[in-house]
Amino acid sequence: MTSTVVHETERLTLQTWELDDFAAFAPIARDPAVMHFIADGKAWPDSRIGWFMGLQRAHQHSLGYCCWKLIERETGDLIGFCGIAPVFNLDETEIGWWLKQSHWGQGYASEAAHCVADAAFAVHGLDRLVARVYEDNAASRRLIGKLGMTFDRVIDRTDLGTVLMFETHRTPSGR
Repeated sequence: MTSTVVHETERLTLQTWELDDFAAFAPIARDPAVMHFIADGKAWPDSRIGWFMGLQRAHQHSLGYCCWKLIERETGDLIGFCGIAPVFNLDETEIGWWLKQSHWGQGYASEAAHCVADAAFAVHGLDRLVARVYEDNAASRRLIGKLGMTFDRVIDRTDLGTVLMFETHRTPSGR
């Protein structure tokens, strides 16, 4: 099967996942630096990587959105993901992103997240969007601020640190 382009930015296409994306995505999910502020802070085994990709395919099919893979337009490389997904235990919809280390600090996450946040309201009809982040994750907290999200509450305290939740809502103009 071929991926479908769901959203586009100047430098990126956001696409649906295919089974053959595993080889390109797995090194990202295995990178300790990328995973430092994700879940338990540990690199993912193949089974969890495959589960995540399958879950995104299921979300896309049932909800019309997911955490889409990010493809760099210039190279065609899979460089991470950005998208929206339900957080069932919180009854929320969350925006999230991961990028290959080689693409950090170049504005890719911001470019993708702004596209996704706008689409969450204007295209996918959401009224509220949240982001969860470890308090010490300064880069993601900066991006959350750029998205205009405001602090909502502390949602967890773990051995890795305090997890904060931020929120934003649809405005009368649509975003």
